Amino acid sequence: MLRHTLITLTAAFLVAQTPAPEVAKPATPKVEAQVREDKVMAQVGNRTFRESDFELFLSMALNPQQRMQMEMVQGAKDTYRKQFLDFKVMEIKARKDGMDKGPEYLKKRELMEAQILIQDLMKRDAPALQKKVVVTDADVKAYFEKHTDQFKSPESFDSRHLLISVKGGPNASPTALSDEDAKAKAILAAKALVEGKTWDVVAKEFSDDPGSKEKGGLYENITFGSFAPEYEAAVRKQEIGKVGEPIKTAFGYHVIQVEKIVTASIPAFETIKDQARQKAQTAKQEEVFQAFVDGLKKEIGFTEVGAVVIAEKEVKKLDEPKAKVSKKSGIKK
Repeated sequence: MLRHTLITLTAAFLVAQTPAPEVAKPATPKVEAQVREDKVMAQVGNRTFRESDFELFLSMALNPQQRMQMEMVQGAKDTYRKQFLDFKVMEIKARKDGMDKGPEYLKKRELMEAQILIQDLMKRDAPALQKKVVVTDADVKAYFEKHTDQFKSPESFDSRHLLISVKGGPNASPTALSDEDAKAKAILAAKALVEGKTWDVVAKEFSDDPGSKEKGGLYENITFGSFAPEYEAAVRKQEIGKVGEPIKTAFGYHVIQVEKIVTASIPAFETIKDQARQKAQTAKQEEVFQAFVDGLKKEIGFTEVGAVVIAEKEVKKLDEPKAKVSKKSGIKK
């Protein structure tokens, strides 16, 4: 959220502004600068709304890029104008019905005012912050070396398999068998593969897995931790390229042939330099924005009451006799 705020606001407020061209002044007579007429757009109830009100609405509703796009699309500004006036009609109706009264409304208004004030604060301070978020090539390399785990390709595997589903299992097929019959069918499928039938043929004939039966049972680039533990244990144990004995999971009986296992690895820096730059830039923006907020806390004064309460509770716990805790090992499912 902090990063999004910084990126959005600095991008909006640092867009280059093109100065208006100077107009040559006539020698005589001296002409005073003309003030642009603020035309009336509509009368809504007893209130008058002018072009300046609409312009303010646009400045708050659209960022500079969106504003430019609106100006380029024929009819887009008229659509926003209608939306603005429709909003005002609804606003006047809500006020007429007394919906601008009461504590809840005041709290909501305070939040909206806070948003406007924060936007104005960022508009003023964003240029100075933007100068601090520049990252150099050395910064990018340092970030990569410190956070290599973020760029590591995980250990994965390719395997062919077929599934004989059992009754009562997750996503069991309509043809699901009893445990005994499913195991016997899996043994027959494995025997057919060992005797030379292709995976394309056997998977279509035997498998209940719709995700792979039409692809010869093939699953590629599967990260370890994605499949059932029993399945992955078999992948690690079986010989590459050989049909294994049927194994059971909650889904039923599987016949597996491991095609390959790819170990986890860290790519060379040059191959992921752009990705590393994006991550380093994001981290820098978060760091700069947090330093900005921390500076404001010191300037204004800040105490997080909730943290103090928690700390006091922790102190009380230290004074209490320690209770025995029973630890249970968890099993990943």
